[in-house]
Amino acid sequence: MARPLNFRHVETIYAVLLTGSVTGGAARLHVTQPAVSNLVKEAEERLGFPLFERHAGRLVPTRKAELIFEEIERSFSGLDAVNTFCARLAKQEMRKVVIGATPAFATAVLPIAIRAYRETVDDVHFSVVSRRSDNVQALVASQKFDIGFGLEEPVIPGVSSTLLTSERMVCVLPARHPLACKSVISASDLCGEPMISLSHVEHIDDIVEAAFADVGGLPPAVAECPAALTALAMVEAGIGFSIVAPFAAYLFRHGTVACRPFEPVTKLNFSTFTVPGRKANVDHSVFLKLVDDAVKQIHASMASTQ
Repeated sequence: MARPLNFRHVETIYAVLLTGSVTGGAARLHVTQPAVSNLVKEAEERLGFPLFERHAGRLVPTRKAELIFEEIERSFSGLDAVNTFCARLAKQEMRKVVIGATPAFATAVLPIAIRAYRETVDDVHFSVVSRRSDNVQALVASQKFDIGFGLEEPVIPGVSSTLLTSERMVCVLPARHPLACKSVISASDLCGEPMISLSHVEHIDDIVEAAFADVGGLPPAVAECPAALTALAMVEAGIGFSIVAPFAAYLFRHGTVACRPFEPVTKLNFSTFTVPGRKANVDHSVFLKLVDDAVKQIHASMASTQ
């Protein structure tokens, strides 16, 4: 490339690709058609390859132009987020807090904690993002997330990891399953039963497999899911049973499933990830206390349904 494109070139290429014509691009940018044509021509000269071909009077983007469009969209998505945030600021001064968490934790625990926080502090905009535990910690380290919640992981330098709770795993099975009448379900009870296993991503499958070591190994898996919420949807459909953390089971407490403590006692440790000294738009101590309260509320709810 002899010379790089400037923002005006990028904006023009995007407008023409998005609308499918020079006329549409000009209307979108509120400029004349000749101005758009000249900018496209100049961009092609700078790039050293054509962006469009003419067929039956229509502009058809080349494959390279389509790839450029995808890259521009990715870049503009960040700009859109900035514009959205600025629009909120124009209406009302709001502080933004980005929280990362595993899917079940984000869905079960965080709504309770955020609701409680906003009852006393209403000028905070929460953005909740679901990720795997290792990704949560990495994004906290890169300061993309203000706070993270996930399974205990080897600590990344610069990140503070604090044990939040140690959760006993539960067995979830269809409500009409014969084992649903038991108050506690053991690994030996499940021998030969169809199992919905969790994928290898967070090594929960290894923890569950160890619990079945003394009874001859895992029951036959009829399905494997990347997330506990998906696994429990399959349990609710009557496909089999699954061993999960209580947070996922809590979300199905009103469904057609039975949730029972699992033996041998098998626990998952959940941690809070933060960067010490990072300025945040949320009072960490207050919010983390509310998260702890939410966990206790879920424990109480689960105890009443088992």
